[in-house]
Formats: sequence, structure tokens, C-alpha cells
Amino acid sequence: MANYIRQMPNDVPIYNELKCYGGYTLFAPSFQNRMAWLIDMKGNVVHFWEMEHPPGLNYKLLPNGNLMWMGRGPNIIQGLNASADELIEVDWDGNEVWRYDDPCMHHDFEVLDNGNMMIMRHVELPTKIQKSLRGGVPGTELNGQTYGVQIREINRDGETLWQWNNWEHFDPNNHIECPFCDREIWGYTNSVDVFPNGDVILSVRRMNSVIRISKKTGKIVWAWGPEQLLGHQHDVSVTEQGTVTIFDNGLHRQIHTPGVDHNDTSCFHASRLLEVDPETGEILWEYIDPMHLIISNFCGSVQKLPNGNYMACDSAAGIFYEITPEKEVIWKYVSPFIINIPEKFGWSVTRLMFQAHRYGVDFKGFEGKDLDPGNYEWVIQKKCKEENIEEELVKRRLEMAGY
Repeated sequence: MANYIRQMPNDVPIYNELKCYGGYTLFAPSFQNRMAWLIDMKGNVVHFWEMEHPPGLNYKLLPNGNLMWMGRGPNIIQGLNASADELIEVDWDGNEVWRYDDPCMHHDFEVLDNGNMMIMRHVELPTKIQKSLRGGVPGTELNGQTYGVQIREINRDGETLWQWNNWEHFDPNNHIECPFCDREIWGYTNSVDVFPNGDVILSVRRMNSVIRISKKTGKIVWAWGPEQLLGHQHDVSVTEQGTVTIFDNGLHRQIHTPGVDHNDTSCFHASRLLEVDPETGEILWEYIDPMHLIISNFCGSVQKLPNGNYMACDSAAGIFYEITPEKEVIWKYVSPFIINIPEKFGWSVTRLMFQAHRYGVDFKGFEGKDLDPGNYEWVIQKKCKEENIEEELVKRRLEMAGY
């Protein structure tokens, strides 16, 4: 049988069904958006959740099919990136079944096998440490204050079972922020995951470093990244094989060092997808789009799928890719959700989202759930005066896409 790639005239321009890892993809546009969408491989919506507050930032499905949502409510620390103040679990129908409130949370969380949560928090640094910090742009502290990063394991009763503070293990002389970045956070961290033995792995973005922390001792037992020319990476995740995947954004990547072999990855700004052996530091798999089309300065994710493929989220563009180990793009999805944002980044509209997560058709959380795409349809109607610009932009995008 011939193996064809189906070119689809909508939001899924590439779909090689024979090679793809079939399933459903969860994502949520950022900023004012309060919706989490679940789509099938053809880009059809099969379910959605409407939350009270926008994401701040991650969201994941639990084995029971419930959605765990980190929300950006009114009590966040104003002025800090990716701040959140609520971690909420809702059932399939959107009913709240559990919540944890903490105005210091940010970016990411991990749900452990025992039901506990690993969360990240921003905490004001001790004054003595603040005075000894190096790197960053002077004068970019938040109201004169620099925050550190705290990792906590909490249970369902909200009790803290384990805690780690980066300022107790970082050395100001060695842990130096990127000279082009702000100084409001020391050790700016954007993702957390956990190894089977309990060790914690973090993505320390502005230090271009991935670190592994011993759960038993709190010591940093592995650090990787600066020598491999990471560029403000995101989404450091532990795979089922015990390896680590990384979405290397490429922002502020170091200049090539003469005489040092960096596999030519330092010669451009494009993002790259990595799988790394945490025991040896060897790069096991690397993908760089040959046209350098995947260029996400911030956010982004890469997930190793059970069949060996990889799914990447180019967050800045709002595009998802599924890629084989042989580096063939076999699925592509272009988000139709365009949202209006403050012109903080020099834009007025964006498809930006934090991450995307693929769940297989055999995912336990889908048992007994109605995933019929026929339950939903795109509706375009004449704009009313009270409609806001966000709704109008989404409708324009859908109309251009032929819906």
C-alpha cells in the first residue's frame, strides 16, 4: 500500500495517518483566553473547558479525564512573568472538584503518581544575596526587589511535604543571569518534572541550564546546558525511557567559540528539539527545522510519544508538529485561535500558547467520554456592537480558513 501524506485544506495541512501516533491534543491560547481545547488528529474540536481565569501557564489532563489548570487570577504577584494564583481541578463537565490557592505560583506544575503536586513559587530573596547578584540588566528589578525560585511538593490538603530554595544552592559567582534579561528573578525557572526515583529536574531559562536536584539531599547532582549552547530553553521533561526532552528556544544563544565543535547549532537563532541522556549528557536526538521555521523566542514544548515520535509546540506561531525519529514532519496543526494582547511584545494579536499535550486514544481518562467531533461546529455570525475585538479576530481567522 502506498504511504501518502494527506494535504488538508484547513488547519491540518499535513497528516500522515499511518505514521502518526493517533490521539487527541490539549492546548489553551494565552492572555485573555480562558478556554482549553481538545482536538482530534484532523483538527476537529472534540471537547473544551471554559475556565474563570486565563492560564498562568500550564494545563494537563489527569488519568481520570479531569483537567488540572493553573490559573492567572486577580491575586498574582503583579509584574512577574507567568504568575499564577490558583491550581484547579475540574471534571469533564467543568465542575470544580479541587483547588489550591497560592499567589506565588508560576509557569508549571507536575502531578505525581501519588496525587501530590510539585509546584514552583516566586519568593523574595534575602537582602544579602540580592546585593551579591551578577548578570541581568541593572535597574530591572521589580520595585527594587529580586525574587528567587522555590519548589514545593504539596498534598491534596495543601500541606507542604518537601521544599527547595534555589538561593540555598546557587552561588552568585557562578549562577549568573543572561546579561540581556531583566533582574526581577534570579534563577528564572519555567518548567519542573520528576524522575521515577523522586529527583526533580528544572529548566533554568536565563542561565541556559537544566539542573537535576536530589530529592533526598536537595543537592544539584547534574547541570547541563551552557556548554551545549542552550538558548533560554523551556519544557524540560522526563520520558518513559528516563531520558530528558528539551525545547531549546534559541533566544540569546551564545556566540560560536572558534575551535570548539558545537555541531553548528550556534550559528543561527532557530529553535531546536532535543532528547538528552541525563547520565552521560549525550544528545540522543536533535531536530532543527531545515527552513528555520520553528523560531519561538519563548514558551514551547516537546513531547516524546509512545511510538517514538515527537510532538512539538511552536508557541509563538501557534503551530504543532509531529516529527518522526528520522526527522520527517508527519502532522502539522495551525491554531485558528487568534487573540488580542497588550502590545508588550510589539504585537497586537497572536496565536501564542504555552504548551500542547498529546494523549493517546487508549488514555484512561477518555474511557466512557463522548469524543464525537460532530458535537461541535464553527459558527460565524454578524458582529454585534458589544462584541470585543478578540471574538472578531477569531471569526476573521475562521472565515479566511474556509469555515
